[in-house]
Amino acid sequence: LPNHIETERLLIRPHRPGDGRAVFEATVESLAELRRWPAAMGWALEEPSEEQSEAFCRQCAQDFAARREFPLLLTDKASGEIVGSSGLHRPDWSVPKLEIGWWVRTGRGGRGLVTEGARAGPRHGRRAGDRGVRVRPSGRAAHLRPAGRRERRQLPGLRAHRHAVRGAASQ
Repeated sequence: LPNHIETERLLIRPHRPGDGRAVFEATVESLAELRRWPAAMGWALEEPSEEQSEAFCRQCAQDFAARREFPLLLTDKASGEIVGSSGLHRPDWSVPKLEIGWWVRTGRGGRGLVTEGARAGPRHGRRAGDRGVRVRPSGRAAHLRPAGRRERRQLPGLRAHRHAVRGAASQ
């Protein structure tokens, strides 16, 4: 697996020890938006701390190294600022398949960064031996669906699966 992915505007990379403060700042800025999606972002319901964010980054680095999960940070290539988080989750190596998830920093939304990152994620998954990536935005996260739909049209092996989230179906 590569240790980073570059797109036109993003450097997408695994979390590292020492990322906690920057992850904390991005999370705090985005809490109100993240808390709108408790089924998908339940972790955001708790009050974050810099210490918890650092522990989270260290765990993410361990999970990535062990191939249990592939959490990724989306950073602005020019400034280094964390603009969001993504990841390839719930690997099932018997298929093989992964799911993609993401959130974008509140101040950086609406600029196509999720789409740019979503295009790069499946390429990363295929390098890991994946044959398909599931796009599963929260049932009420209608604003996230366009990125998923665009990617299903453009990338072979990318597919959506219906699932229930708090009684609402999504694609």
